Amino acid sequence: MRLKRVGATGVTTLVVLLATITGCLAQNLRILPISKQQTVAVGKSVVLTCQADAPDPALVTQPQWRDPKGQIIMEAAAGTRPEIYTEAMPAKQLQLLYISSITPAMAGNYSCEATYTNIPLSASVILDTFVAITWTNANENQYATKGKDFKVMCEVTAEPAPSVDWFKEENPIVTGDRYVIHANGLMIKNVQESDDGTYTCRAVVMQTGELAERNIKLEVYTAPEMEERETTVRIKEGESAAITCKARGKPPPTYTWIKASTRENLATTSRFNVNENTGLLTFDRVEAADYGKYICSAVNKAGQNETEIEVEVLVKPRIFELYNTTAPEKQEGRLECKATGRPAPRISFRKRSNSERFVNGPNDGGRITIETSSHQSGDQIESSAVIMISNLNRTDDGLYECIAENDAGEAWRNGHLAVQFRPTFERMPTVPIWSWNGQTVNLTCVAESIPNATIKWRFRDADLVETPHIKIFGSGPISYVTITPLDRGLYGIYKCVATNTLGEAEHVIQFREAFPPGPVVQARQETITATSVTFNIVGPAEDMGPPILAYVAQFKENANFDWNLAQNRTWSVNSPYTVENLRPMFTYDFRFAAVNQVGIGSWGSPITVIMPRRSPPEQPKWRENLSSESLIHGKYADRYELKWKIPAHNGEPIDMYEIRYCPVLKISGEWRVSSENECVTQELKSFEAITYEVRGLHPDTRYRIHLRAHNQLGFSLPAQLYVQTALGVERSGFAHAQLLSSGAIIGLSLAGVIICLLIVDLLLLCFRKQGVIATLCGKRAKKHNDEEAKLGRDEKEPLKDTDDAMKRNSSVEFDGHRVYATSGGPIIGKNSAV
Repeated sequence: MRLKRVGATGVTTLVVLLATITGCLAQNLRILPISKQQTVAVGKSVVLTCQADAPDPALVTQPQWRDPKGQIIMEAAAGTRPEIYTEAMPAKQLQLLYISSITPAMAGNYSCEATYTNIPLSASVILDTFVAITWTNANENQYATKGKDFKVMCEVTAEPAPSVDWFKEENPIVTGDRYVIHANGLMIKNVQESDDGTYTCRAVVMQTGELAERNIKLEVYTAPEMEERETTVRIKEGESAAITCKARGKPPPTYTWIKASTRENLATTSRFNVNENTGLLTFDRVEAADYGKYICSAVNKAGQNETEIEVEVLVKPRIFELYNTTAPEKQEGRLECKATGRPAPRISFRKRSNSERFVNGPNDGGRITIETSSHQSGDQIESSAVIMISNLNRTDDGLYECIAENDAGEAWRNGHLAVQFRPTFERMPTVPIWSWNGQTVNLTCVAESIPNATIKWRFRDADLVETPHIKIFGSGPISYVTITPLDRGLYGIYKCVATNTLGEAEHVIQFREAFPPGPVVQARQETITATSVTFNIVGPAEDMGPPILAYVAQFKENANFDWNLAQNRTWSVNSPYTVENLRPMFTYDFRFAAVNQVGIGSWGSPITVIMPRRSPPEQPKWRENLSSESLIHGKYADRYELKWKIPAHNGEPIDMYEIRYCPVLKISGEWRVSSENECVTQELKSFEAITYEVRGLHPDTRYRIHLRAHNQLGFSLPAQLYVQTALGVERSGFAHAQLLSSGAIIGLSLAGVIICLLIVDLLLLCFRKQGVIATLCGKRAKKHNDEEAKLGRDEKEPLKDTDDAMKRNSSVEFDGHRVYATSGGPIIGKNSAV
């Protein structure tokens, strides 16, 4: 029984002991994150949490943290945040440890302490630090220069030290002929444009497993390379100009321009403008001094290049010297012309009266020579030319034009070469000077000479002196004498004597007394018609007086013996001497006299002319001097206007004209009518008509046109004309020529008006029971509508004739009376009698 009791007590004690031990083991501290050793990158921030695990957390004291040196880490004071501090969370029995931006010096063993029912509790953690991969010199954009070695920089730091690999466009790069991998970058030898691209620098820390990549864009720069262009540029003075300079390079280069002779930067010089991005050099206003060498420099980050351009400034010629000169006849004359410009002006001469220029060297068989030369003068070239004329004559006198020209333009200037010569009267008339009845006259003397001549007058081998009847005006180069010859002794030979330094000349003037002309030497009948006669007159000699101015004829019927009752007819010299409006079959007496400035001469012997009998009219003459066989080209395709002169009627009035036209062909050089059936004959019943328009012609057709005048005795000979109409479309609808008389036209017009009125009246009778007929029949309507009355008035208007042939009236003057004729129609108006 005792053994059983002891055994039960022991078991109970053992159980209590085991429970106590288990409870003690259940109270401990945990550090989160759970790891006895933690590795943190330098510069990172760390938070460690100390947490108590106990059945009754209220029995656990607040945990505390100690640093690796065993010192308690305090909580942060209010408003501060040190590098290491703690922060308590009593509600949860937590103690937080904050480490901001950890450094290697902060590494070590950190512990957390607390008590539970006076039983000490603790936990610790070891913090290790390491350096993360850091890019210290690895710009993402780097630039290399073509043709040079370049290191793509990629400096990377880490602890432990990293290993570095290189890739280009995802392809690995190994050390070789062109690539060398250095610790701080990738060396590329003799960089080319193909090396342009993206490179990848990869760093790996095997101990920590850290991996980082840096993409680096490499851009290969190329030094400027000048584009080929002409090395010489030509610009004109006074104009704006621009010169371009182009270079290839990467990045695009910037440009500067420098004038080589002065080393001026043209970007800061007036009148110049430089576009540094395009290389364009602009001259605001080109000056002659702008010629010379210019340097264009192109610069970029890869280098610099330059080119030299020669600028030639074209300067328009300027003539600065050309003087007028004077030289005696038979001697040598010369004109010198000087001009400047660039390039050297080419100088030539021409006489202003001649469009052709002289050539350099000999001209006119060597009598005229031109010599030229040129030399540098400052910033331009001076050219000179001399024209030398030997054995000068008066025709060499005049203006000479100097022409200077080069690639920039031309310049002109005139110089006068005066040829001195002795006096001459070659342009003075040699006709006598006449006076009669004591009339005062002027004897004029004009002497041509260079220099001007002085003039003296001589009469009967003695110097002429002034008297009450003789007055002298002027002594050269123009002089004149007024003479009133009341004494016949003043008539005679006067001499005008002109003198200058080169010689003397005299001009003889005959001063003669004038008388009326003598009788007509001969007057004979030349052409005669029934009503007219034309004479040939031979006048008297003009030795005794001034020239004959006109001839006068007196004529009368033979039965009339009194010349005082004769009719007169006057003609100017060399005009047709024709007397018209004579009576057929009558006998007339004619006598003739000459007329000069003095008066009418004596009458010549009369001549008797018997006029022929009446006959058909004379042949009409075309108003223009047209050949009867030549072909006239008309302006129009369907018509042609004839114009003629009224012929002599030969005793009977012209009562009409006949126009006949036929299409013709020219066969073997002769004109032949192509078809008589196509000939058209038209009559123009007017004796005063002088125009007629032939209509209804075919285009591009040749016609023979005959015009005949008619009187009671028959037709005249035809006036003939060949006409070719113009090209064109044949037209229709032209009114035919009006061949009715004016009375017939008026009668037809009145008949038409009456018929129209009758028609209107019948219509009114039928429809309205109104009108004249209705009135006569006693059926007049009671009312009239206003509109009907208006219509009646309008319809009673006579119809208007629109015929073109009746509209064209032509006016002609005949025998002092004005008459009117229609083109192709009868005369409308009063006819004058012949």
